[in-house]
Amino acid sequence: MSSAKSSGAAGDSFYEDDGLPSERPPIPPGTDHIGANEGMVTAVFRASSHPTVAVFHVFFKICAITSYLLLGLFTHSFVFQFVITVTMLAFDFWTVKNVSGRLMVGLRWWSDVNEDGSTSWRFETLEDPASVSTADHRIFWWSMYVTPIVWVTLGVVSVLKFNLSWLIVVFIALVLTGANLWGYMQCDKEAQKRIQNAVGNTFLHAALNRFMPFSGN
Repeated sequence: MSSAKSSGAAGDSFYEDDGLPSERPPIPPGTDHIGANEGMVTAVFRASSHPTVAVFHVFFKICAITSYLLLGLFTHSFVFQFVITVTMLAFDFWTVKNVSGRLMVGLRWWSDVNEDGSTSWRFETLEDPASVSTADHRIFWWSMYVTPIVWVTLGVVSVLKFNLSWLIVVFIALVLTGANLWGYMQCDKEAQKRIQNAVGNTFLHAALNRFMPFSGN
């Protein structure tokens, strides 16, 4: 049995756990605008509030896929290529789960094992999701959606070429990337609920003040 719990992170305490920066850097003014004289990809990363984190968020994904596709040109050892690819996948999983998700989009997920052996899934979001940079949001979610699609495609190619041994790598990749994608999708749902509740409470408060202006006295 498993259960899901959500909690909101208050202020900068969301960033203080696990030795990560205790303050959220301000979003640079005008950084959501993509300059006409620079490449789109470069501009998006320059607009990020956490450019280093954004780079590593994408870097390990590219490394894993590149290792899977091209490392065989330099070595005939399946074991070596397998180890390098899976290591890159593990680095990517850890980075996304523990660093980039929290800093780039203000989301965090984890699981706890209860005394009875059941698993409790916990999802945490920032109090103000609107504070997330547009560039960070795009980099994070686009890479999260595109990566599993790439691995599914590579898996289909492996089946068509009868390279069934490589399906193990594809399976590991889909498990790790899929786990992070599922976890952050649940976090995003909690964030959307928070926004909807806040908007609903605002309208309710305004209506009460409009029709019962003296109700608070």
